[in-house]
Amino acid sequence: MSSTGATTPAWEQKLREDMALSVSSLDITSAHSQDAMENAPFAAAMRSDDYPPQDSVRNQLTSINVASVYHIQTATGTCIETIRGLKNTQPDRDAWNATIDGACQTASRSFSDRFHNAADEAVQLIKALPPAQQNGAAKFMSESMGIVNRVVNKASSGLSSIDMRSIKDLLAGNWNRLAEVDNDVKAACSYAINALNAVF
Repeated sequence: MSSTGATTPAWEQKLREDMALSVSSLDITSAHSQDAMENAPFAAAMRSDDYPPQDSVRNQLTSINVASVYHIQTATGTCIETIRGLKNTQPDRDAWNATIDGACQTASRSFSDRFHNAADEAVQLIKALPPAQQNGAAKFMSESMGIVNRVVNKASSGLSSIDMRSIKDLLAGNWNRLAEVDNDVKAACSYAINALNAVF
Protein backbone atom coordinates (compact mmCIF):
# COMPACT_ATOMS: atom_id res chain seq x y z
CA MET A 1 0.00 0.00 0.00
CA SER A 2 2.51 2.60 1.14
CA SER A 3 4.95 1.78 -1.66
CA THR A 4 2.68 3.49 -4.18
CA GLY A 5 2.52 6.64 -2.07
CA ALA A 6 -1.28 6.60 -2.15
CA THR A 7 -3.19 7.39 1.00
CA THR A 8 -5.60 4.67 2.05
CA PRO A 9 -9.00 6.21 2.77
CA ALA A 10 -10.07 6.15 6.42
CA TRP A 11 -13.16 4.11 5.56
CA GLU A 12 -11.01 1.38 4.01
CA GLN A 13 -8.63 1.37 6.97
CA LYS A 14 -11.56 1.05 9.37
CA LEU A 15 -13.28 -1.66 7.31
CA ARG A 16 -10.11 -3.74 7.02
CA GLU A 17 -9.41 -3.23 10.73
CA ASP A 18 -12.91 -4.46 11.61
CA MET A 19 -12.50 -7.46 9.32
CA ALA A 20 -9.06 -8.21 10.80
CA LEU A 21 -10.49 -8.10 14.31
CA SER A 22 -13.06 -10.68 13.25
CA VAL A 23 -10.37 -12.90 11.82
CA SER A 24 -8.19 -12.55 14.91
CA SER A 25 -10.82 -14.41 16.91
CA LEU A 26 -9.89 -17.45 14.84
CA ASP A 27 -6.27 -17.38 16.07
CA ILE A 28 -5.14 -16.75 12.50
CA THR A 29 -3.10 -13.71 11.56
CA SER A 30 -4.84 -11.51 9.04
CA ALA A 31 -2.82 -10.60 5.99
CA HIS A 32 -4.60 -7.26 5.94
CA SER A 33 -4.36 -6.32 9.60
CA GLN A 34 -0.94 -5.75 11.11
CA ASP A 35 1.03 -4.75 8.02
CA ALA A 36 -1.79 -2.67 6.58
CA MET A 37 -2.43 -0.81 9.79
CA GLU A 38 1.26 -0.15 10.50
CA ASN A 39 2.24 0.97 7.01
CA ALA A 40 -0.82 2.75 5.63
CA PRO A 41 -0.79 6.54 5.57
CA PHE A 42 -3.90 7.75 7.35
CA ALA A 43 -6.49 9.91 5.64
CA ALA A 44 -9.04 12.11 7.37
CA ALA A 45 -11.20 10.34 9.92
CA MET A 46 -14.68 9.10 9.06
CA ARG A 47 -17.42 11.58 9.84
CA SER A 48 -20.65 10.79 11.63
CA ASP A 49 -22.73 12.73 9.07
CA ASP A 50 -21.85 10.47 6.15
CA TYR A 51 -24.56 9.68 3.67
CA PRO A 52 -26.24 6.32 4.26
CA PRO A 53 -25.74 3.93 1.34
CA GLN A 54 -28.37 3.67 -1.34
CA ASP A 55 -30.59 0.59 -1.27
CA SER A 56 -28.78 -0.99 -4.22
CA VAL A 57 -25.43 -0.61 -2.43
CA ARG A 58 -26.86 -1.92 0.84
CA ASN A 59 -28.25 -4.93 -1.03
CA GLN A 60 -24.88 -5.66 -2.63
CA LEU A 61 -23.02 -5.34 0.68
CA THR A 62 -25.65 -7.48 2.40
CA SER A 63 -25.15 -10.10 -0.33
CA ILE A 64 -21.44 -10.21 0.51
CA ASN A 65 -22.29 -10.83 4.16
CA VAL A 66 -24.95 -13.43 3.38
CA ALA A 67 -22.46 -15.26 1.15
CA SER A 68 -20.02 -15.21 4.08
CA VAL A 69 -22.62 -16.77 6.38
CA TYR A 70 -23.37 -19.51 3.85
CA HIS A 71 -19.64 -20.10 3.48
CA ILE A 72 -19.25 -20.50 7.25
CA GLN A 73 -22.15 -22.96 7.33
CA THR A 74 -20.67 -25.00 4.46
CA ALA A 75 -17.15 -25.03 5.91
CA THR A 76 -18.46 -26.10 9.31
CA GLY A 77 -20.59 -28.82 7.72
CA THR A 78 -17.62 -30.11 5.74
CA CYS A 79 -15.54 -30.24 8.91
CA ILE A 80 -18.23 -32.12 10.80
CA GLU A 81 -18.76 -34.58 7.94
CA THR A 82 -15.01 -35.26 7.81
CA ILE A 83 -15.06 -36.04 11.52
CA ARG A 84 -18.21 -38.17 11.16
CA GLY A 85 -16.32 -40.18 8.56
CA LEU A 86 -14.21 -41.53 11.41
CA LYS A 87 -17.21 -43.65 12.49
CA ASN A 88 -16.33 -46.07 9.70
CA THR A 89 -12.72 -46.49 10.80
CA GLN A 90 -10.97 -48.39 13.56
CA PRO A 91 -10.80 -46.21 16.72
CA ASP A 92 -7.28 -44.80 17.01
CA ARG A 93 -6.69 -41.79 19.27
CA ASP A 94 -3.66 -40.46 17.38
CA ALA A 95 -5.14 -40.90 13.91
CA TRP A 96 -8.49 -39.47 14.98
CA ASN A 97 -6.85 -36.52 16.73
CA ALA A 98 -4.91 -35.74 13.54
CA THR A 99 -8.04 -35.97 11.39
CA ILE A 100 -10.11 -33.85 13.77
CA ASP A 101 -7.38 -31.24 14.16
CA GLY A 102 -6.84 -31.08 10.39
CA ALA A 103 -10.56 -30.72 9.67
CA CYS A 104 -10.95 -27.95 12.26
CA GLN A 105 -7.86 -26.09 11.02
CA THR A 106 -9.12 -26.32 7.43
CA ALA A 107 -12.46 -24.84 8.50
CA SER A 108 -10.74 -22.01 10.40
CA ARG A 109 -8.54 -21.18 7.40
CA SER A 110 -11.64 -21.23 5.22
CA PHE A 111 -13.37 -18.74 7.55
CA SER A 112 -10.31 -16.50 7.44
CA ASP A 113 -10.03 -16.68 3.66
CA ARG A 114 -13.70 -15.78 3.31
CA PHE A 115 -13.25 -12.74 5.57
CA HIS A 116 -10.36 -11.54 3.43
CA ASN A 117 -12.34 -12.10 0.23
CA ALA A 118 -15.41 -10.36 1.68
CA ALA A 119 -13.27 -7.37 2.67
CA ASP A 120 -11.77 -7.22 -0.81
CA GLU A 121 -15.21 -7.47 -2.45
CA ALA A 122 -16.61 -4.74 -0.21
CA VAL A 123 -13.64 -2.42 -0.75
CA GLN A 124 -13.88 -2.87 -4.53
CA LEU A 125 -17.60 -2.07 -4.45
CA ILE A 126 -17.20 0.93 -2.14
CA LYS A 127 -14.28 2.39 -4.11
CA ALA A 128 -16.55 2.52 -7.18
CA LEU A 129 -19.03 4.77 -5.34
CA PRO A 130 -18.88 8.56 -5.39
CA PRO A 131 -16.58 9.78 -2.57
CA ALA A 132 -19.50 11.28 -0.63
CA GLN A 133 -21.09 7.81 -0.34
CA GLN A 134 -18.00 5.78 0.55
CA ASN A 135 -17.82 6.41 4.30
CA GLY A 136 -21.48 5.60 4.84
CA ALA A 137 -21.22 2.39 2.82
CA ALA A 138 -18.10 1.32 4.71
CA LYS A 139 -19.77 2.03 8.04
CA PHE A 140 -22.78 -0.04 6.97
CA MET A 141 -20.51 -2.93 5.97
CA SER A 142 -18.55 -2.80 9.23
CA GLU A 143 -21.71 -2.76 11.33
CA SER A 144 -23.38 -5.57 9.42
CA MET A 145 -20.19 -7.65 9.62
CA GLY A 146 -20.87 -7.80 13.36
CA ILE A 147 -23.69 -10.23 12.61
CA VAL A 148 -21.36 -12.41 10.53
CA ASN A 149 -18.71 -12.23 13.23
CA ARG A 150 -21.12 -13.70 15.77
CA VAL A 151 -21.67 -16.68 13.45
CA VAL A 152 -17.91 -17.16 13.05
CA ASN A 153 -17.49 -17.08 16.81
CA LYS A 154 -20.27 -19.66 17.25
CA ALA A 155 -18.76 -21.95 14.61
CA SER A 156 -15.21 -21.52 15.92
CA SER A 157 -16.29 -22.18 19.48
CA GLY A 158 -18.22 -25.28 18.47
CA LEU A 159 -15.38 -26.69 16.38
CA SER A 160 -12.92 -25.93 19.16
CA SER A 161 -15.07 -27.92 21.59
CA ILE A 162 -14.95 -30.89 19.22
CA ASP A 163 -11.24 -30.52 18.61
CA MET A 164 -10.22 -30.23 22.24
CA ARG A 165 -12.78 -32.02 24.36
CA SER A 166 -14.64 -34.61 22.36
CA ILE A 167 -12.05 -37.21 21.39
CA LYS A 168 -12.80 -39.38 24.45
CA ASP A 169 -16.54 -39.30 23.67
CA LEU A 170 -15.96 -40.07 20.00
CA LEU A 171 -13.68 -42.99 20.81
CA ALA A 172 -16.42 -44.30 23.12
CA GLY A 173 -18.95 -44.09 20.28
CA ASN A 174 -20.77 -40.96 21.49
CA TRP A 175 -21.19 -38.69 18.46
CA ASN A 176 -23.86 -36.40 19.94
CA ARG A 177 -21.54 -33.37 20.22
CA LEU A 178 -21.13 -33.28 16.44
CA ALA A 179 -24.89 -33.05 15.95
CA GLU A 180 -25.13 -30.36 18.63
CA VAL A 181 -22.45 -28.21 17.00
CA ASP A 182 -23.92 -28.76 13.54
CA ASN A 183 -27.41 -27.77 14.73
CA ASP A 184 -26.11 -24.76 16.70
CA VAL A 185 -24.17 -23.42 13.71
CA LYS A 186 -27.07 -23.98 11.31
CA ALA A 187 -29.41 -22.13 13.70
CA ALA A 188 -26.92 -19.27 14.08
CA CYS A 189 -26.51 -19.04 10.30
CA SER A 190 -30.26 -19.02 9.74
CA TYR A 191 -30.69 -16.30 12.35
CA ALA A 192 -27.87 -14.23 10.82
CA ILE A 193 -29.24 -14.48 7.29
CA ASN A 194 -32.70 -13.46 8.50
CA ALA A 195 -31.22 -10.58 10.50
CA LEU A 196 -29.11 -9.36 7.58
CA ASN A 197 -32.04 -9.50 5.17
CA ALA A 198 -34.55 -7.97 7.59
CA VAL A 199 -32.49 -5.20 9.13
CA PHE A 200 -30.45 -4.22 6.14
